[in-house]
Amino acid sequence: MLIGCSAPADTGDAACSGQQERNAQVVRDAFARGVGGEESFFSILAEDVQWTVAQAVEPTTYTSRSEFLRDGAGPIQSRLSGPIQANVRQLIAEGDDVVAIWDGTATARDGSPYVNTYAWVMTMRDERVVKGTAFLDLVALGDFLRRVPPA
Repeated sequence: MLIGCSAPADTGDAACSGQQERNAQVVRDAFARGVGGEESFFSILAEDVQWTVAQAVEPTTYTSRSEFLRDGAGPIQSRLSGPIQANVRQLIAEGDDVVAIWDGTATARDGSPYVNTYAWVMTMRDERVVKGTAFLDLVALGDFLRRVPPA
């Protein structure tokens, strides 16, 4: 894991580094629970999180945890037989921001694999994600959503 700090040396590098370490650990622990339901990674989302799914034409932004779980993650989760297992390749923490680059794998309800690679850019406050932007392979996601009907 790479951790950076943009604070000048005389303004508390140790405090900055400690907060970055805590933010990275919160994210690491959340990924270890998988990415799926309420008790998974999504448990660290603030109730008023602003979560954007980056798209070339028109990004979609959800303005609450419940909206994101229902309308963003819900259509994906309803097609899976369990949570997405995350293999975090890299965490980069600087200030209140944490970037996670990770591979997700799960089994679809039709028995075939769901595999995608993600880059999530998150802003943390009080050990909660208050803002996030998700980058992922939208072609793979679209194929998956067309192939597997929701539960």
